[in-house]
Amino acid sequence: MRDPHHQRGAARLPRIIHRPDLQSRRQRSLFALLAGIGWLIWLYLFLPLVTLFGWHFGVVRFRDYVIDSQSHTWASLTIYVITIAAAGAALLIWAFYNYRRFRHADRRRPAAQMTAERLAITYGMNADEVARLQQSRVVTFEHDDHGNIVAVTPKGVPGT
Repeated sequence: MRDPHHQRGAARLPRIIHRPDLQSRRQRSLFALLAGIGWLIWLYLFLPLVTLFGWHFGVVRFRDYVIDSQSHTWASLTIYVITIAAAGAALLIWAFYNYRRFRHADRRRPAAQMTAERLAITYGMNADEVARLQQSRVVTFEHDDHGNIVAVTPKGVPGT
């Protein structure tokens, strides 16, 4: 398939946008600076909208319960620490369980070689038909509504 951006006779160099490692350090720094400025402008423009939503949904309560009240802050932090510790413990238990369960299993074996007999069984054909189809350059399979092979048409069979 041809690249739509490729011009006849032009050198086939990758486009820089897809290969930032081809940019100079100065170009990368300039683009990072521009992206940062863009984010700051975006925040500046939308911060008033965020403030309006905060007023509407009661950010004052956040100040009352978290910032001004030390006891609520420590209670919240305690709940966070307990939750994080419980989640970490559950993850460690699950990892240990999987280690114990699969430590002797070798799941990285290569797949068994596909033979003409296995292909014939898979497709509901006989081995001679599969061998004949393997000699073809183009094979067209027709399927029914349930995905079963209805017809097989080989094209470009040597000797036909």
